[in-house]
This record gives sequence, C-alpha cells and structure tokens, in this order.
Amino acid sequence: MADGHDTTWIVRKSEADADGGMVAAMHPLAAAAGLEILKAGGNAVDAAVATAFAIGVVEPFMSGVGGVAAMVFFEAGTGRSVVIDGSSRAPRAAHEDVFDLEPPGGAAGMYGWRSTVGNAQNVGYRSPIVPGMPAAMLHALEAYGSGRITRQQALAPAIRLAEEGFAVDPYVAATTAFEQRKLRAFPETMRIFFQEDGTPFTPGGLSKAPDRLVQADLARTLRLLAQQGSDVLYHGELGDRLAADLEANGSLIVRDDLRDYRVRELEPLRAEYRGYTLLGIPQTSGCVTAYQALNVLENFDLASLGQGSPEAAHLIAEACRRAFLDRFAYLADPEDVAIPFEGMLSKEYARTLAAKIDPNRAAPEAIAGDPWPYGPGGHASAGALGGAVADVAPRATGGDGCTTHLTVVDKDRNVVSLTSTLGEIFGSGVVPRGTGILLNDGMTWFDPQPGHVNSIESGKRILWAPSPTIVLKDGRPLVGLGAPGGRRIMSAVVQSLVNLLDFGLGIQDAVSAPRVHCEGPTTQAEGRLGRATLDGLAARGHHLRVVHEDSQSFSFARPNGIRIDPATNRLTGGVNQHVPAVALGH
Repeated sequence: MADGHDTTWIVRKSEADADGGMVAAMHPLAAAAGLEILKAGGNAVDAAVATAFAIGVVEPFMSGVGGVAAMVFFEAGTGRSVVIDGSSRAPRAAHEDVFDLEPPGGAAGMYGWRSTVGNAQNVGYRSPIVPGMPAAMLHALEAYGSGRITRQQALAPAIRLAEEGFAVDPYVAATTAFEQRKLRAFPETMRIFFQEDGTPFTPGGLSKAPDRLVQADLARTLRLLAQQGSDVLYHGELGDRLAADLEANGSLIVRDDLRDYRVRELEPLRAEYRGYTLLGIPQTSGCVTAYQALNVLENFDLASLGQGSPEAAHLIAEACRRAFLDRFAYLADPEDVAIPFEGMLSKEYARTLAAKIDPNRAAPEAIAGDPWPYGPGGHASAGALGGAVADVAPRATGGDGCTTHLTVVDKDRNVVSLTSTLGEIFGSGVVPRGTGILLNDGMTWFDPQPGHVNSIESGKRILWAPSPTIVLKDGRPLVGLGAPGGRRIMSAVVQSLVNLLDFGLGIQDAVSAPRVHCEGPTTQAEGRLGRATLDGLAARGHHLRVVHEDSQSFSFARPNGIRIDPATNRLTGGVNQHVPAVALGH
C-alpha cells in the first residue's frame, strides 16, 4: 500500500501576457500606476518611476521616499545600459563604536549582527541613513524618461493614493498589525498607520467595508517633490523640516548629510552565463554574489539533472554557500577597503570553487575561498580573512528584509529592473513630524562590531542585497527580474535565472518554484520541494531547515519578472503567488 500524504497548500498564479507594455509589481495599485503611464505614452523609466512612488504608498512598510533604491535600465534602440544608484552612506557622525554593544552572544536585526543596546542600530532615530530613493527616481525620470511624462504626471498616481487613501487589503492589514509592538514607540507613525484607538486597520468582510489608509502628510511631501524636484528634500524646505525633527531626537543624520547626498550613474556589472549576458548593480549590491554563484553553477550540467531534483538543489545550495562565504569575508565599500571584485567573478576562480563541490556530499563546514590571485595582477591574499569567516558572518539566515521589486518593459522593449527598500519592515519606525516619510533603518547593513570588513565608518557606503537583473541574448533584452527578501534575494535571483535559462520554465513558474537558500552551515529549504528532494538533501549531509512558505512567513524572497519572447516579441510576466503581486500588460 502506498504511503499517505498530508494536506498541502497549492497556491498558484497564471502567467500574464501582452503585446504592448507590461509592469510587474508587488501590489496591483502600484502596477496600475505604471500601466497608466505606459498607456499615456511614457517609456519604461517613466512607468518605473510612477510605480516606485506608488508602491511606497500602498506597500508603505517595504519602500518609499524614506528609503534607498537602484534601477538597471536597458535601452533597446541604442543598446546602452545604465545603473541609477540611489543607495546611501553612513552619516558623517557614524563611527565604528557609535553603538554600544550588548554582551557577546546576542544577535539582532535582519542580518543578525551582534546586538546593540536598545536595538538602536535597527530601530529608532539613530538607525536611518540619508534616503536616496527620491533623488534616484527623479534623476532617472529626467535623464532617461521619454520626455513626454512630467514629474507631476509621474507622481500623480502616488499623490492620489496617499491623499484619497486606498482600501486596505489582508496583506497590508496583517503586515502592519504584526509590527504594532515595534511601532508603538513612535506616536507619529502610529497616528498614520493605526486607528485613533491604536487598533489596526482591517480589510473588512462580508458585512463591513475595508478601512482606508490615508497618508495626508505624505501626499503633501509628494506634491512638493512633483513641483520642485528632489532638491526640496536635500536642499530645501522639506529637508529643513526633516533635519530639524531628526536632530531634535538624537539622530546621526544632520542637515549637511542631506545636502551632501549624490545619486550615482554607474556602468552595469556585466556577467556571462551559458551564452547569456547579465546586467546588474556593480560593487556593493547582491549582484556580485548572485553572479558568482551562477559562475560556479556553470561548471555543472544542471539541465540534465531536472528542475527541483535533489541533485540540482544540492549543487545550487553549495554554489550559493561558497558565494555567500566570500561575500561575508570580502565585500564592503571599495572606497574604504580593497575588494577582490574581479577575482570573485573570475571564471577560473569559479572553476576552483566548483571543483571543491562533491555532488554527493554537502559541506556545512566550508569557509571562504581566496579570490585575490584571480584578479588583476594575480597578487596574493592581501586582506583575505580566510578562517575568520565565522567571526564576521551574520547569524540570521537571510534576513526578512523590507524591500520591494518592480519590473517594466515598454512597447519599444526598453527594460527596467528596480529594487527599493527601507531595510527592515517599517524601516526605523520613525516618521519625522509633518512629513509622512517613513525612514529606513540603513545602519542595519553595517556590522556594529569594530574591526570587521563591513564595520561602521563615517561616510561608508552600504553593502545591501538588491540584485535587479536584466538578461540579454545576442545583445537583445530577454528578461528583467529581481526580488525583495533580504539576503535571500540573491539565492532567489540565482534560482529564477537557472529555472529560466537551464530548465526552460516560463517566467511565472520560474519565479514561483520552491527554492533553497544556503549562506553558511544551514540549508533552508521550502517544503514544496517535496519529500524526495528534502530527503536527498538530508542524505547528502545538509543541515536542513524546512520552511513552509505562506503569505505572511517572509521565509524566502518573492521575485517577479517579465520575459520577452525572442521569436514573437510578446511579453509574459510572473509574480509571487503568496502576496497581491501582479503583472499588468496592455
């Protein structure tokens, strides 16, 4: 008699398709904002900017004006590509011992660094860094937009949603309610996101209409940005208001930090995988780690193993493990310390890492490799930490993250892949009075313990996880994708690309297939992988942590993407199946 089976959730979404343009985003109202701009004649950048501001209103705990963001843009007509980098730096008042440390043994924040007294690194007025999202988005609109969409038009949907409010759905209601303990310390934040009596907004039911979330102060802030551009935040009246509240409450940010902020235009990081070209954010993003893992996987015939097989899942976990160990050992702001970027992304180095992977045995004990000899000049292991990795690797497995991702392709097949974040859910928890701006907790990206590669220093750029990626084939765009989800963004991008390029899945199946995440001794695996694969991983010696993902668990990243069919030029879109994410086309 066959073994029985337990009840299992089966949650699926259909694949979107369209001939014109398409927007994939984590909330229908935000995707609709971008589609509105595409239909008005805007290009992918115009629509992405509109979507980014709108998603900060309707998914306020994940991103927004108070966060950081980065966009990868590919222009189909010219073949040029660019990264608009709206990341940020530690405030000038920050230094390696700016936070008092709790006794050894405690860990806090989504990265699991050593705990700080009062959790000041992750919550409250000392945790934010200068927001880069509005500067980056409005720079992109001016420099790479179609010229047919004004700032007022691009921000109009976000202003409307903030001013008139929107019906709270179960996703927004539940996520907000779960953070009540964190937000209780901040009256201005509670005033905006909770009822007058302190209870959460509800999505209603059969006999009750859903509550509406109105953000009047944020609407005024968005109007100022639409009228005056980002200068109003960094050099004008909005910045004065923001800085006054922050300085009055002991923030590390002062007025000059806002004045000094600069958006960066960067050449995309380019990598090759099985004849495809990947474009992503260079240096201090997640792309270096994701592409390094893909370089390792390129040494194995994954297609012959089958998608979701224990053999393939094992190799993916081991490749990610090696890439993450190198990330923890070496990556930080290259202006602060020498970083072996070229060596880490060397195909030869990837071959040496792949040779250490036993197809039949996991290596939970693995430590970082030595990429230095594979970079320019092939010099020795200057600055390598080797066996000290255990001292610098974060203790959390991936981190929840408070992030959103959106992908846009327009009628001319220009592509934008854009990730925006507040750091943790609801960021710092702080909304400076009268601004409506929920601020990030960007200090969470630094190691508060002195003496490590990513320890805090004044003006040091964050090392963050976003990995927005555009895939080209023979110089033509094929896919744009990315994900929210802390460090698990990187493993999600790796597996979504493997699903597309190795296993030939459609975009919806590629981004929603069950995954593994491995960045150290533990391998986290989604229960939907099935008993045969989970048992196969355990038999190979993986220290397995099985997680059953649902709408509120945040256990894995939640990718979305858009694919351009090379033969027909038709668009298909895929999004996460557990949240209200949607791909809308025309």
